[in-house]
Amino acid sequence: MVESDEDILELVRQVLAQHCRVEKRIQLNDRLAEDLRLDSVGMLTMALEIENHYRLNLGDEPDRPPRTVAEVVKLIALRLREKNH
Repeated sequence: MVESDEDILELVRQVLAQHCRVEKRIQLNDRLAEDLRLDSVGMLTMALEIENHYRLNLGDEPDRPPRTVAEVVKLIALRLREKNH
């Protein structure tokens, strides 16, 4: 099954709300640290929840981690495509 970007975004929103306690309406252009106030624990929690849900390893590059919700969605979509090929 192929996940659409909208499906991925909805999952990211759920994870951020339920596991990272983000209370605002999450938009694609939101910055993870500055707008959503995620610290390193919040970022790790988000990544682990997403990896567990999709059963994949995001494996982002430590020198260039995603900074926005859009970049997280793009990274998940990329990893899902790699996993399905």
